[in-house]
Amino acid sequence: MFPLRMLPVLLILASCTQAMAQSSLLIGSELTSSTDSDSCDWPRGGKRCCGTLMTPGASHAGRRDETDHCFPSSASDHYVCCVDIQSVDNQINQDDPTVSTFNPLSGPIKRNSNSSSYAWCVCSQSICTNQLKGRVAWVGQSSDF
Repeated sequence: MFPLRMLPVLLILASCTQAMAQSSLLIGSELTSSTDSDSCDWPRGGKRCCGTLMTPGASHAGRRDETDHCFPSSASDHYVCCVDIQSVDNQINQDDPTVSTFNPLSGPIKRNSNSSSYAWCVCSQSICTNQLKGRVAWVGQSSDF
């Protein structure tokens, strides 16, 4: 038997053990959430997941799915998976003259991905790395789909 004065210590240990067990479960579930290797069914034919980007996406301003344009099977546009976006509010592209200068992506990115690692489908690697300060997780090619 143990002395009663040890009861608070035992309660703290039990509490810590329970918290560690819950933390381990959370970490395990995060590892099995949407990753690049999971399969996603994008409306335009793509099958690869893109970080925390949702499909179907959120409904907004009369549009049923804000991510329905992402990852076409032809890889003709919006085929770059951009994750870990740091400059989600930056609307100006100054580095890539082949795409639009004004890209107001903040709202759609925030509505359709998780703030723990914002993600979006973009039409060029430079939009991801320069404008959004993100990381290119993968670049789709028609053979991928």
